[in-house]
Amino acid sequence: MFGFCLPWKTLLVLSLAVLLADFTKIRAFAGQSECKSTTIEDVNGFLKKFSKCMPEIIAKGEKASVNFLAWTLQGTLDLLRPVQEQFCKQLPPCPRPVAPKNGGLVCVTIDNTQYCKPMCNQGYDFQFLRSSRLYEECGNATGFSWTTQLVGEKVLAVCSPSEVAISGAKSAYFPSNSTCVHTAAFPEAQAEQLNTFLQELAERGIDGSSRDLGADCVTCGY
Repeated sequence: MFGFCLPWKTLLVLSLAVLLADFTKIRAFAGQSECKSTTIEDVNGFLKKFSKCMPEIIAKGEKASVNFLAWTLQGTLDLLRPVQEQFCKQLPPCPRPVAPKNGGLVCVTIDNTQYCKPMCNQGYDFQFLRSSRLYEECGNATGFSWTTQLVGEKVLAVCSPSEVAISGAKSAYFPSNSTCVHTAAFPEAQAEQLNTFLQELAERGIDGSSRDLGADCVTCGY
């Protein structure tokens, strides 16, 4: 039922349920020494181990336990999101762009200008027609403000539920077997989207050979 491309958020919620199942019964959590000795890699290894049997495990849960887990896991996601943002180097004084919910942004910085390409997940489409508007930019030429069709300086696009995807360019949608959060979770998938965007910029006369590599980023909306 759940394959390799299970959305990252869903996988986290399902997988951490196992990690916390015993804790919900006795309301006990790891001690300070255990927390200090545990790494993100340890947690990821645990999640991977149980990822395929999550539906069966969660189906056995009782109401109180499931509700407690949902509350605990939501808090965990709230902690992860700002940390993920820190991994995306922002060009000052441009405001940090807001990635569309049900999609994301692929961003690069070239010659003191930040370029961000809005993308939607499958099953969603852009609120406005932007097939010829591949990206938004912010830099000296724009007065360090984002070129956006929407009200406000930071929201670059909106991805709304849609059975067909016709408002954006063909490359402005994540593959059918993936999502933004899945792409962000795997370096190879990130590199594929970044390389596609760089090629598209090159076709428009923007040379990315001298870009700030530390600013390459895929960020997802929530």
